[in-house]
Amino acid sequence: MLFSHFNNLKLMNINKNEFLFLPLGGVGRIGMNVSLYHYQGKWIMIDLGIGFADETMPGIELLIADLSFIAQRKKDLLGIIITHAHEDHCGAVPYLWEKLQCPIYTTKFTVNFLKEKLKEFRLKDMVPVKEVDINGSINLGPFNIEFINITHSIPEAHSILVSTGVGSALHTGDWKFDPKPVIGSTSNVSRLKEIGGKGDLLAAICDSTNILSKHNPESEGEIYNNIYNIIRRSKKLVAVSLFASNVARIETISQAAKALNRKVVLLGRSLWKIVKVAQDSGYLTNSAQFLEAKDVANLPREKILLICTGCQGEPMAATSKLANRSHHAFKMQQGDTMIFSSKIIPGNETRVHNIYNAFIEMGVEVVTEKTEHIHASGHPVRAELREMYSLIKPKMSIPVHGEYIHTHAHVKFAKECGVEKAIMVAPGDIVNLESGEKIDSIDVDYFGVDGILLRYPESSVIKMRRKMRDAGAIVVTAVVNKKNKLLAKPKVFAPGVFETIEDAAIIQRIIKTVESAFGLQSMKKIRNKIESSIFSILREYLLKRPIIEVQIEQV
Repeated sequence: MLFSHFNNLKLMNINKNEFLFLPLGGVGRIGMNVSLYHYQGKWIMIDLGIGFADETMPGIELLIADLSFIAQRKKDLLGIIITHAHEDHCGAVPYLWEKLQCPIYTTKFTVNFLKEKLKEFRLKDMVPVKEVDINGSINLGPFNIEFINITHSIPEAHSILVSTGVGSALHTGDWKFDPKPVIGSTSNVSRLKEIGGKGDLLAAICDSTNILSKHNPESEGEIYNNIYNIIRRSKKLVAVSLFASNVARIETISQAAKALNRKVVLLGRSLWKIVKVAQDSGYLTNSAQFLEAKDVANLPREKILLICTGCQGEPMAATSKLANRSHHAFKMQQGDTMIFSSKIIPGNETRVHNIYNAFIEMGVEVVTEKTEHIHASGHPVRAELREMYSLIKPKMSIPVHGEYIHTHAHVKFAKECGVEKAIMVAPGDIVNLESGEKIDSIDVDYFGVDGILLRYPESSVIKMRRKMRDAGAIVVTAVVNKKNKLLAKPKVFAPGVFETIEDAAIIQRIIKTVESAFGLQSMKKIRNKIESSIFSILREYLLKRPIIEVQIEQV
């Protein structure tokens, strides 16, 4: 895989003594978190995550940041620090580590998660993943890196205090203040207060995901009773769809099932992977036994609880298979209960609602976070952000982890909380953390993961896919002799443009106009005549301009 789009990226003259922040991702969109910090000519990276593609990149599911800037400086990159084990913070490691080839530092749970992920890419023995203690610290050249435990929807999330000879910045990562986190310990508030007590924290690079939420803070520990009661009143099979990485929710559901004498079945490979990682890391040790479908083949439905992947409507995940009745082991029936213990990520609404509707049409009882309190976000609402700012007392706030609507609102809110300065950044902006000023910016972009290839969003391949998806294609094939005379009737295929039977008359018109073009001598003139004639016919029927592909074989 090559970074081909920014081969001529400008090389900057950076004052080696400046303490700088440079996001390559994680702002302007949710996901794809990648941040760089610079001091004394050296760099560290915090997180290396994936993003998720939208309809603008057909055939692409995952996005990764353009790392050309730091790849050109990899000899000065001292390490990658991973805040936690969510894909949008560490999922790009298998795709991009070979471009950087530096050590990775994180705590035990995330170490185990990364090793499982790297194993899938046959990189486990190549990538040096080094374990750091919870609330531990390491020195990397001129940087002191301190891990500060913070609650989130996955074990061992950490905020990172980056300290240098000229001051410190707190990179919060994803976080919330949860007094009852179910899995792991509560946030290290005392350490955050110590940092604020010194009064010299230069900047907080802070999570913006829930800045628009007007809700009160939610605790994972408050979910148990509601889920227990829903399962208790359900008379038949119960299935729960969630984010596979939400280990605390898996624990909550399995404990409720255990108390109600239901066997817990995991549906989805990513669930089995995360359970293994959690148990290897010392979590989920007192949960109900997790079973496969074959283990409960002879049990009555009312004794079974399914935990499923695919809460965002992913087509190949277990939830979708249950919704379209294609799952090999289970078929949902009238009177069953389907619990969606998650929120819908913006952009997935239509896909998820289609699944809701499919279950409802079967007579399945559908429970969502809109109807029952069965989900707690892992990100801070305004009250928690206000508390964070009151604890750490930064001189400046740099909102990240959000679209621009989130970071813009966060800038205003940080100032309301008494932070002297708050600035919006875009990918590629370079901020001097001492002065609190943007000093420059670089061109950065992102790539879609297409198998083992990387596709730039405006590449000819992606542009062609968009056009084919939106307008279809007309493919003309013809066989001619050396004098460009037709040897057989031309063939016309019009996928996504015309119906083979219903629109046969139009296709025959196109075939005739193709035949008439072969009276010309020049192959170039023949092709031009075919294309212009087809477009002339299309204008009578369509408002779109399909791709026209002319294939002429000379024998």
